[in-house]
Amino acid sequence: MRLPTHPDGKVNFDLSTPLLRYAIENGINFFDSHHFYHQGQSEEAIGRAIKGIPREKLILQTKIGMYNNYKEKDCRRLLEEALKKLNTDYIDFYFTHSLNLKDYREYNKLFLKFTGKALKQGLIRHRGFSVHDRPENIREFILSEEYSAMLIQYNLIDRTNEELLHLAHEKGLGVEVMGPVAGGLLAMPNENIFRNSPVKVKTSAELALKFVLANPDIDVAVSGMSTLRQVQENVSTASAPDRLSRQDAKKLAGTFEERKKLLELYCTGCQYCMPCPNKVAIPAIFRFYNLAKVYGFVDRARKGYAGLKPEEKASACTECGACEPKCPQKISIRKKLKEAKSYFES
Repeated sequence: MRLPTHPDGKVNFDLSTPLLRYAIENGINFFDSHHFYHQGQSEEAIGRAIKGIPREKLILQTKIGMYNNYKEKDCRRLLEEALKKLNTDYIDFYFTHSLNLKDYREYNKLFLKFTGKALKQGLIRHRGFSVHDRPENIREFILSEEYSAMLIQYNLIDRTNEELLHLAHEKGLGVEVMGPVAGGLLAMPNENIFRNSPVKVKTSAELALKFVLANPDIDVAVSGMSTLRQVQENVSTASAPDRLSRQDAKKLAGTFEERKKLLELYCTGCQYCMPCPNKVAIPAIFRFYNLAKVYGFVDRARKGYAGLKPEEKASACTECGACEPKCPQKISIRKKLKEAKSYFES
């Protein structure tokens, strides 16, 4: 969902193909997608990049949004489209996207039914779920014994799901973590982060990834990479011999509890809130707000905010509320936009 794009948001295949090929050539073998990422072009981008590469060397994952009230024929069509776009005969992991308790009770029987058929036909190898729901609900999904894997949020800033990682691992689920660098927040250069590192690192993103990889309950960190430099950095971090010990990781987590108190707004930049009916650039505004309030880069944040178009700024919000039900982090977006307006425009 973070591949190189053109200004209109469509995938730049001239950049994404060599980017993905470089990743594969340098040891990355797990690729996560969804049929609606990048305006429906994410799966195609992966399919183009893996052409000619032995399929057994790759692990492909994609998802379906059962909350769209699909019928079984719709589910089958989307699966067949995914296979075609991904340029493959089978998908290793097929997930129900952004599962919550309401959708679990309403749509999960259909998901299990059509994926059960797909499993028997060899079109998929495993089924699972991605999730942003409350911990007690996620626990129910894990204990249901209906899934082989899960994709869940976890990083230095947000360790809410730490116990769930262990539970899922104990129950034999594959454990995938999204947002290892908190949607880019932990990629911001900051001396305070480096000062607390028990191992030598070049960037705060490197430290964030090392923290996630140090957890024995985690099988894979799903990190969005948009540039060759980001791929190179992640490859270097994942293959480096100086890993964090569990003890060092716990100490590091403790220091971040204090910093977490400063984080009044945890936006991962997923853009599920977009598009805004009034064209307000919600993720960009929150990124600038965090840059100033949490990391102290006030001048950079103010310049960035000033560069937004008038209709993109917080003052253009009409408080229609269309964005809030879509937010996986359950952010009070209208309230936070008011705060950002006061901070940047007063």
